[in-house]
This record gives sequence, structure tokens and C-alpha cells, in this order.
Amino acid sequence: MARIFSRQIDEFHGKLIYELDHFLEEGDDYRISEKAVYVYYQPSPERLKQADKNADDVNLYKKKILAFYPSWVSKTPNTPEKADLLTIYPINTVPNDDFMQPKYVHIESITLIGFDYGIPENIEEVEEILKDYLPSGFVKDYDHGLGLLNDYRFIVNAIEENKEINKLIISKYEKSHIESCIDNETSLEFTLNYYEYEAIRKGINRISTNFQSEARKDKSIFAYNALLNTINPEQYPEKYRTYKKDTIFKFISSNDIQQADLSVADQKEIINLISKNKNTLAKHQPKELMKLHDDIELVTLENLIQRFEEKLSKNLTESHWQKLFSENWFILNLAFGYPIIKIGEQSCVGGRTISGKGEKITDFLVKNNHTNNTALIEIKTPCTKLLHETAYRESVYAPSKELSGSINQVLDQRYKFQKQIATLKDNSKIYDFESYSVSCVLIIGKTPEDDNRKKSFELFRGNSKDIQIITFDELLEKLKQLHDFLLSDDQIESN
Repeated sequence: MARIFSRQIDEFHGKLIYELDHFLEEGDDYRISEKAVYVYYQPSPERLKQADKNADDVNLYKKKILAFYPSWVSKTPNTPEKADLLTIYPINTVPNDDFMQPKYVHIESITLIGFDYGIPENIEEVEEILKDYLPSGFVKDYDHGLGLLNDYRFIVNAIEENKEINKLIISKYEKSHIESCIDNETSLEFTLNYYEYEAIRKGINRISTNFQSEARKDKSIFAYNALLNTINPEQYPEKYRTYKKDTIFKFISSNDIQQADLSVADQKEIINLISKNKNTLAKHQPKELMKLHDDIELVTLENLIQRFEEKLSKNLTESHWQKLFSENWFILNLAFGYPIIKIGEQSCVGGRTISGKGEKITDFLVKNNHTNNTALIEIKTPCTKLLHETAYRESVYAPSKELSGSINQVLDQRYKFQKQIATLKDNSKIYDFESYSVSCVLIIGKTPEDDNRKKSFELFRGNSKDIQIITFDELLEKLKQLHDFLLSDDQIESN
């Protein structure tokens, strides 16, 4: 026989319906009669109207939200053979599109084991259990759909990463684990040890408290600066947040951050922070700072190689390549066997001054950092043809007019520069460069793929004694070799 009670607090509050039922458990050598209680939630007509539902028959919207019944649990150490269970079926009671539907996406029920609730005799006892005896972190007002409080929704969200889990069990006896549901082997249930649940809940509380405290400080400083500093900066100097030692360490270690998707603002501030503290870091963390420096060099070089490769596949102008080399000056250093520094770019080498208007302009004017001997660098494009399309004789190809013209252009720049260097020095007021033996470097084209063309190009280049000819793909290969060297050196240091 089932006994049914109901109670409604006010016109907007929903109604609880209590049903007491008996069931019979029989085995080969035993016969047990038990009773169970099922509690249903029935929304008020006023709540149904808010949800645009038909309020004429409220019974249509009755949903089971609680079940009290005795059940056997797994026989693990310190586990009783038999324990009362309370199962909660969280629902959404907010009058929206999901009204009276399950509160969570996959989790249909939350079962509590080991709390000794017993079997309530009436609605009053049910309400007393909800109000006074549910674990911390649970919704205790059935009109709010029960389940976990919003602050702890992350527990359910994390478990629901496995879409096959539709039952959550919080047990004082069992260890946390996942297993197949007894009544449905196609679904899974997640058993969470109660004491682990409490640790997680308190951890979430600590995070919330810390951020709330920091937010209060930020709000106070913001209000002060907006109200007082804006009106009278001299009397009310701007306030800033003070840094507490180990703040960064505590935040990162407590949150186990391995890799972060940093915003542009975060990226800039992290770089600025390291830059401003570089002397302190060099003094107290020299190995770590050097390791960071090496890692940055490797990553920067890898990005540069990738960009270089992408640009080689495009038909870009000379000015585009000049800009790339200007921003990454060390690439041009790879073309020399000695250290160089830049005197100027787009420099006049046959006019009034180095930086003024003149007859001849070289892309880069550089000098040996130790001897001050100068060199001229002329940049063309990777698409510039190096050889004629047709052979001059069998398997022999003549240099293209673009290559020959570029060589004459650089040689003419050198001639003008050597002739007028004294005037250039005097007019520019720059005296620390010399023309002892002016080197000329021409960066042009890509290495031919055909063997006969390679031979012709090398024969021509090898006999161009007054000018060094380097192709763009050779520069790229130098970058890759440098990367491999740095990477192998880094690995040796690590070992």
C-alpha cells in the first residue's frame, strides 16, 4: 500500500508529494520486505504560467526529485553490508525553455551513501533532511531544483567530460572510481569519495575567496583613481597594486598551469616584467635566465625560418626583403666570415652625404666591427633569374642580364664609394669607416635545380672574385644549420 502526502508553502512555491511504497526482495533462502519513499516536485500554477505552460493540470508536470530506499553496497573494507541511500534527481525549476527538465546535460541523479538518513515518515521529515542534513555544497530548497550549488557546478562539468556518465554517487565508504551502472551496462556511474568531494569543494571556496579579495582591492584602487586622482593628481597621487612575494608562484603552482593561452596584453606584460627584472634574475637565477634566453633564441629562429620559407614561395618586392633583413640583421652576418655592424641602409655612396640624396644608393652599407673596413650589400629578389633560359653551348648556360646587371651595379657603387669616401665622411660627420678593401655582396635568386645549370652558376660565381654572390635559399640553409647547431648545443647542456 502506498501512502501519499502533499504540502505547499505558498502560491509561488512548488509542492512536494510524498509516496511511501513497499517492495519485496526474495532469494533462494531469504525473504525481505522493505519500504521506500519517492518524493515528487509539482510546480505551482503561478510558476507554470511564468513558464508559459498550461496551468490547468499541474499533475502533468510532476517530477521525481528524491528517492529514499535501502540498498546493498559493495563489500569493501569499512563498508557495511547494508546502507540507506538518498538519490537526488536535480531539475531546472527556472521558468525558461528547459523548465522541469534535468538540470545537467548528462548527470541524471546524485546518490548519497553513508549519511544515515533512514526512511522519512512524512513530508516534514523530508524537508528536515533537505534543510539540515544535506552535505555542504548542495541546494537545500527543493523549489530551486536541488543538486549542487552553482559555485560547485564545476564538479559536475568535469565529470560530464565523459558523456557516458549519467550517475554521480557520493559515498563515505568507497574510493573514487568509474564503473558500469548496475541497471544499465551501456552507461557509467562516477563514485566520488565524500572526503575527496569535501576537499574539492573547499579548494573551490579558497579560489573564490582569493579572487574576491583581489577584486575588492582592485575595485577600491579603481574608485580612488577615478574619483580623487582624476580631480587632483597632486593631492591624490595614483594608486597601484603592490606585488606580494610568491604571488606568481602560488598562482601557477596551485593551478598546475603547464601552458597558457596568453592574451596579447598578458604577453606584453610578461615580457616587460622579465625585462625590468633582468639584472635581479641574472644575479639570482643565472642558469634559468640563460636557459630562457636560449629557448627564446631557438623559438625566434624557428619562427624566422618558417617566415623565410613562406616568403620564398611568393613573388615579393626588393623592398619587402630589405625590410626583413633590416629587422633581422643577424641574417646578413651569416654572409660574412667576420662580425659586421650596419652603418646605414638605402645609403648614398656617390653623393653629398651617406644619408642625403646622392647618385648611387646601396641597400646596406656595413663595416667590419674590428677593422672598420666597409662592405656593400645589394638585395634583389628570389625570383630574379640567374641564367639564360637556353644554353649558350651544350650544357653551358650564360649568366642572365639581371645577374650581370646587378653585378655591374654593385661594382659601380663600390667605385663611386671609394672615389668619394673622404667627402662622404666629411659631409656626414661619420669617420669610423674605411675603404681598405671594400667587399661587395649580392643576394639574388635561388640556386638552380638542374645539374648543368648548377655547374654553370658555380663556374660563373667562382670567377667573380670582386663580388660574393649568395642565393636566398643558401641564406635559408645557413639559418637552418644555425638552428640545428643551437638545438644540439641545448640538448648537450640539458644532459
